[in-house]
Formats: sequence, C-alpha cells, structure tokens
Amino acid sequence: MIKAKHNPLYIWFFRSFFHLKESLNFRKTTFFRDFDIPENQSVLLLQNHFSWWDGSWSYRISTEIFKRKFHVMMLEDQLKKRMFLSKCGVFSIQKNNRDFLNSLNYASELLRNPNNLVTIYPTGIMQTQHQQNHPFQQGISWLTEGSANHFSIVLAMILVDYFGFAKPEIRIYLKEYQGERNLESIEQAYHSFYQSCIAKQTE
Repeated sequence: MIKAKHNPLYIWFFRSFFHLKESLNFRKTTFFRDFDIPENQSVLLLQNHFSWWDGSWSYRISTEIFKRKFHVMMLEDQLKKRMFLSKCGVFSIQKNNRDFLNSLNYASELLRNPNNLVTIYPTGIMQTQHQQNHPFQQGISWLTEGSANHFSIVLAMILVDYFGFAKPEIRIYLKEYQGERNLESIEQAYHSFYQSCIAKQTE
C-alpha cells in the first residue's frame, strides 16, 4: 500500500490550486452542522463521492471545520496515476487483494491519534449525488465494529445546486453518528441522513 505523507509545499499547492478553482467555478460554500467533536477524539468521515472535487472538499472539512490532519483513502490504481496526492494526505487501498487489510489497519492506526481525520468514501465507487441508495463496502465494519470510542464517526453529504444563480453553491451537510457501530446501522443512518439533506435542499 501507499502511505500518506504531508509535504508542506505539496499541501500549499493543493490548497491554493483548489481554492482558486472553487472561486472561479462556484458561488459560495455553506456548511451545515450543529455539533462539536471532543479534542481527544479523531474523526472518521464518511462522505459521498460524486465528483472530481471530492478530495478538495474533504480537505476543507478536515482543516476548516474539525481542525484535524487530513487523510483520505483512494484506490491504489488511481493514486498511482496521481502520486503527488500521496504527499497531501492520500493513502491507498486495493480491493480483492491481500494488501486490503493493511490499508484498513493503517486507517485504524491513524484514528488512534486525536489530531487526525480519515475520510472514506463508503460506497467505494463514484456515484451521482442523486443516487438514492448508498450501499457500503464491507471494509467499513473492520474500522467500526467493536471499536473503542477513541474516534467520532461523522456523516458528510455534499450537494451542489444553482438555486437560480449563474454559478452553483456547494452545500456541505455534516452530522455526528451516535448509533450502534455496525455496518447495517451506519448504512441505514447514512441513507436517512441523505434524505434529510435532500429535504433541506428543496425547502
């Protein structure tokens, strides 16, 4: 597997590039959340995955909202095509490979540090933001089931709409998950969260 590094120069470029791109392509970004994460807990962020921008938004959530060190899981064949991202906090995973568990163990170790945030796109594939169902990959259970409460689980839903303007608005909805830490419960909660976000978008 490819582990994450945090090279200040690469991170500065990553942040500056996407900040410029967002200012040119979007009208504004609005965050919705009503909770705080204790300082002694890391964050496992479960985020929808529908666009080229997702890594940038994961970074903003990590650094601007939760003030944690950014990490995100990415398929290894994709990361190898963009190796500079490994210097910005991206680490790899391979499906159907014995290295799969190494990546999950690595993510688990990252979550033992309260200064870290680990983003996972739980469906494992890119889907339209209008997708009604969000079937989770089984690997999520490796991180959550039977885990101690040394990390918080946060659900993230990002939706983009124009609302009558020339440029679209990014709306980032965040909710702390507090239910049972098993795959079925988290998946059901995420589906309900998606429905509530859609309802807010159409108010």
